[in-house]
Amino acid sequence: MNNVFAIKRFGALVRKECREFFGNFGLTVLSLTGTYVIYLLASLLSSSPPGILSRLSLIIVWTGFALVFAPSKVYGTANHKKMGLSYVQLPSSALEKTLSMFVVSYLFVTLSMLVSLFAVDTLFYLLFPSHSSGFLLTGSYSMFSVKTFFDLFVIQSLFVLGNMVFKRQKVVKTFAVLIGFVFLLSFVMGLIVKAIGIEVVERWIETVLKDFPQEIEPGRIVGMRGLRLWTAESPLIRNIVIITDIVRGLVVASCWLGTYRLIKTTKY
Repeated sequence: MNNVFAIKRFGALVRKECREFFGNFGLTVLSLTGTYVIYLLASLLSSSPPGILSRLSLIIVWTGFALVFAPSKVYGTANHKKMGLSYVQLPSSALEKTLSMFVVSYLFVTLSMLVSLFAVDTLFYLLFPSHSSGFLLTGSYSMFSVKTFFDLFVIQSLFVLGNMVFKRQKVVKTFAVLIGFVFLLSFVMGLIVKAIGIEVVERWIETVLKDFPQEIEPGRIVGMRGLRLWTAESPLIRNIVIITDIVRGLVVASCWLGTYRLIKTTKY
């Protein structure tokens, strides 16, 4: 049954795991929502209300935290030698379990966090309109783009794989591996820059910045509009962005394929 997919059986598995979700992860959702409430209440003591951008940024960060911890909280025992027996004995195929893991640990977690945080923010706006810089939902569309959700998905995919690879301290060990990889990549890039020559790299950067559109403020380059405009104006930057997106897509595919293989082949 490892490679079989039946929509009825898959639906039953998703419903089962969604029912168990709040028992496994509900406290984490409430805790993160509670810290956002504290942030909003603390802003009442300030003379200037928190801006829409700062509130949206905090909501994205809090959702990211939830996605990082969700796999180990919801599926932490899936690869345990003893406690994982109940998971492996579920009447579902490895493919169905992998897809259900995506639905619950990404879609359901993201939806739960956004609904909770936006509900709290809306209530705060209605109760204290003079201490709020605006209704959050009216200014959230530019921040919550497809790219934002994909960025969160990339991060979460790494921790989904880490949850199935490591037996204990899953989040900590996954963080350690990622930090080690970043250091290794930085070391390799440093060797490449040294081999090419710093002067050559500086000239290349100057050439790239010449294509920087004058209408974009330097401080706004991280914004989506500025980045899109710069990408459209510079073929080099456009190619770099395309390559980066392809690499991230391959990382996501590799993480979920690895998760599927581990679910399918783990021995208990």
